[in-house]
Amino acid sequence: MEKYQCIQEIGRGSYGVVSKALNTETGELVAIKKMIDRKYHSIKECMNLREVKSLCKVKNHPNIVKLKEVIVENKILFLVFEYMECTLLDRMRYRTKRFSETEIRNICFQIFQGLEYMHNRVGYFHRDLKPENLLVSKDVIKIADLGQAREINGKPPYTDYVTTRWYRAPEVLLHAMAHGSSVDMWAMGAIMFELFTLQPLFKGSSATDVMRRICSVIGTPTETTWSLGIYYANNINYRFPDFPGVDLSSLLPSASPEAINLISTLLSWSPCERPTAKEALQHPFFYGCYRIPHPQFDGLTSSLMIKNRELPLVFKMAMQRENMKQITRRLESCLGGLKGSLAPTEESVPSVYGLCW
Repeated sequence: MEKYQCIQEIGRGSYGVVSKALNTETGELVAIKKMIDRKYHSIKECMNLREVKSLCKVKNHPNIVKLKEVIVENKILFLVFEYMECTLLDRMRYRTKRFSETEIRNICFQIFQGLEYMHNRVGYFHRDLKPENLLVSKDVIKIADLGQAREINGKPPYTDYVTTRWYRAPEVLLHAMAHGSSVDMWAMGAIMFELFTLQPLFKGSSATDVMRRICSVIGTPTETTWSLGIYYANNINYRFPDFPGVDLSSLLPSASPEAINLISTLLSWSPCERPTAKEALQHPFFYGCYRIPHPQFDGLTSSLMIKNRELPLVFKMAMQRENMKQITRRLESCLGGLKGSLAPTEESVPSVYGLCW
């Protein structure tokens, strides 16, 4: 550690301390994470730590923070990272005006690129995505803090305490024994919303309060929308609060229809109905964006993802669900107006359930 000169402390947690430092040999700024949660006896032991293993596997992507060195000294572990200016949380907290949609598009596109690489190329999912774990320098954003990361093909059960509760997927809140990369996609839906408003969408004081807020926004799940969630809830004797949900466009009046569609699809009850990171990159919200060049990317596949504007099925289904909700609301409004004067008949009111999806 002699070659590193500590400049200032920039973060602290139960795991230890993060400091900004200077590499006196190269003049490079770095961030050093000093782990004080336990004693470490060898480099081999440290290289088997989950965070170190996952960081070593994803180290070659421009949107994932780079682990530069692992040092054990006096039974203390030091992880040396590339230095980033601040977190996305800091960037949002100190803004005097909201992000433009162009800025949000650039931020989210980079995060989805990192997630696509992590999920598909490396086989890990993050499990702790939140603004505090996204690092920013100028216009570049990188995914950081992989301490909760797991292999997609790893064996459950996983611990349920993942992610600050405001960004936890419903299946995690309901203590599902197994979950996958779709929990990262849920978190991205919440983060995208927060980028537009600078306020957390599901800012609950407890897991129960977070679930209540989720229901109030996207509506109470049913056997049709998420039968497995009903099963999870019954297992822990939990009863979902009854809410019809709201149109996200009413909460995000300045957002484009493409942004609304992407966020609403990411915030689907069923994990199977959330898009993958690869599908998210193909969404019309990102038309005009281009991938950051990377030697491990297949240039042809990347090009086709941008040029082929055929909407992935997951987004078509989301649009159809939203259309169905609007039709249902209109029918309910019409029926309410008729109540007390004319009783609706099967001939006068079309069946919602008979409509083609």
